[in-house]
Amino acid sequence: MRKLIVAIGIGALLVAGPVAAAIHNSLAKSVPAADAELAESPKTIRLWFTEKVDPKFSSITLMRADSSKIDTPKPAATDDPKSITTEVATALPPGKYLIRWRTAGDDGHAVRGTFSFKVK
Repeated sequence: MRKLIVAIGIGALLVAGPVAAAIHNSLAKSVPAADAELAESPKTIRLWFTEKVDPKFSSITLMRADSSKIDTPKPAATDDPKSITTEVATALPPGKYLIRWRTAGDDGHAVRGTFSFKVK
């Protein structure tokens, strides 16, 4: 009987984990894409999410490989309510860069993530 209860508990966790993760907003795609190797510096960074985003509660931080920040404007809304964008004001020299993002979903929970790309 105890093994049955443990098995049911494990099964419930396996089902609830993906469902709970799906409830929160998450990054669907980006330009530049994660792990992209670009021939030239991007002029903008655009992020698409699985839910609507509010630019007021969102941020996009562009960083060099040494984690120093590169100034970018506050993210702005786009023609897609699930997307935000920011400009890259100066050309990035060859190297690896990190994008750190933060936003909130419809449920109000903050979500964040990071990904990198390279300029050749």
